[in-house]
Amino acid sequence: MGKFDNLNEYVAVRQKDFESCINVVEHELHIDCVSTNLRFHHIKFNGNGTPMVKALACKLYEYIIDYCLSARERSDTLTPQQSMILSKQARDLFRHPKITDNSPDKTGEAGETLLFFLMEAVLGAPQLVAKMELKTNSNDEVKGSDGIHVRWNEQDKLVDLYFGEAKLYKKVSSALDEALKSISSFHESEMYKHEFNIVTKFFKYANDEIKNAISELIVSGEPGPNIRLNHACLIGYNWHKFNKLKATNELSLEQHFLKEFKNDLPRLKKLLEDKFISFPQKHLKFDVFFIPFPSVTDFRNEFNAALD
Repeated sequence: MGKFDNLNEYVAVRQKDFESCINVVEHELHIDCVSTNLRFHHIKFNGNGTPMVKALACKLYEYIIDYCLSARERSDTLTPQQSMILSKQARDLFRHPKITDNSPDKTGEAGETLLFFLMEAVLGAPQLVAKMELKTNSNDEVKGSDGIHVRWNEQDKLVDLYFGEAKLYKKVSSALDEALKSISSFHESEMYKHEFNIVTKFFKYANDEIKNAISELIVSGEPGPNIRLNHACLIGYNWHKFNKLKATNELSLEQHFLKEFKNDLPRLKKLLEDKFISFPQKHLKFDVFFIPFPSVTDFRNEFNAALD
């Protein structure tokens, strides 16, 4: 599969940008009933002990050109003027409404952008289609998955195709319910065939060899033997223990957070495992990103403020 050797090099998100805002929480938990990589992350704390929600939102804004617009029609190095023009084009694709607890975000844009960031930085899977630019106006909703990414898996010698699903809810259980409901519907309606089709029509990069090679992995609208379907899910939720954190002589605020969060991981694992029991498409492979927030509403508003 030499034609895919350079595929992973299309990742746009730099590791240092990911590490500037987000930490990885190590663990040994696993789920047996469905092939799942459990990924627990948290937003870093600044020196004053405040979660860096605003910094994360601003970091995501720095990548809106990569997230929203294809690379096939622009040069690798942009002039300041070109960057300004493309940034405006990308910003205009977002709806960025004012959000409150009583008027929730119906767009999902902040979560979808964060999931793009995670799939590139953590999975090493570059975005395959810039779905945002397929909208005819900013009020349109992007159909299908919340992102299409791809990665050459050197160990298994096949291409991993990732469909994204981002859910930010007050309650983690609600986010999981909606994510699995959406993924189940995605397969029951065979929406993946539509996604395969847009990959061939709107491939993001100026490389016809890789585009054609990926297209050949699909056999009559179905995945062939050299491509594997995955779902990457972002589960963002309000975590009430943020309000109870405090520094002590023994523990910093972030250390106190990590202690409490690690204690909560088995609950999150069991919650997902229980919901997988009735999930119909157990043949699929999952990467599930759990991220607790002081407030998902505040994160969305910080992201919209960065866009403005």
